[in-house]
Amino acid sequence: MKSIINTVTSGTLALALAVTPLSTIAAPVVRTIKQTQASGQGAILQTINVWNGHGVAISFYEIGETIKKVWLDDPSQILLDTDGCLEGLDQNCSKGGAGLIHLRRIKRVNIPGIPQTSTTLLTVVTQSSSGERKTYSFRLATSNGTPKYSQVTILLDVAREQTAPKPELQSLVKTQQTINQIRGGIVAAIKSGWMNQQDELHQRLQKLIGYLQAGDDISTAANKASVSQDLVNKLIALSNSSDNLTQGNG
Repeated sequence: MKSIINTVTSGTLALALAVTPLSTIAAPVVRTIKQTQASGQGAILQTINVWNGHGVAISFYEIGETIKKVWLDDPSQILLDTDGCLEGLDQNCSKGGAGLIHLRRIKRVNIPGIPQTSTTLLTVVTQSSSGERKTYSFRLATSNGTPKYSQVTILLDVAREQTAPKPELQSLVKTQQTINQIRGGIVAAIKSGWMNQQDELHQRLQKLIGYLQAGDDISTAANKASVSQDLVNKLIALSNSSDNLTQGNG
């Protein structure tokens, strides 16, 4: 008898799994939005769906900002709650602040003066640990069908830009090193009597340095100044040998 029950139960479970849509079993829980997508001059209004019987949370935990105030333009279909008190909404709130907003759809309530629409605007004011305030705007849309997520997480997207080495800075440093070497080679050539400041070649080399300072690469600058790459290499080598001789005498 027990064997029969186990067989029936296993068959029922297998049938249930077979008819359950994969999207329901493996539906993503968290949707992410980059901070600059929802706040600042380059932001684009992000739509957040709220389904029947399925709440959605907006989390600011990852960016470490505190929610200070919120505005919901049309509260007739969506209820809003937070995990902390907010300025102007709670009289017992001495120091307002929250990190998460919870949204829940309700049956429409007729509120005089508010037009009936399927979307509304949610505005959030946050404050960082340094005291800087930001505003975020979201379009809330009432939706039917299978929920696609239950949490929206706001993520930082500027940290990599702040910490990554800047290629343009490295290029500028390298260019300046090249300019210094060329100048050193010119000085060494003048001291050796191979060149003087009145020579046309000296003037072309000064143009070469000007092109490098303007941002041209060594090959382009040399072509513009009518200076051969071979001469540039010799000046750099002359500068290096002069530096080594100076260091040896020191």
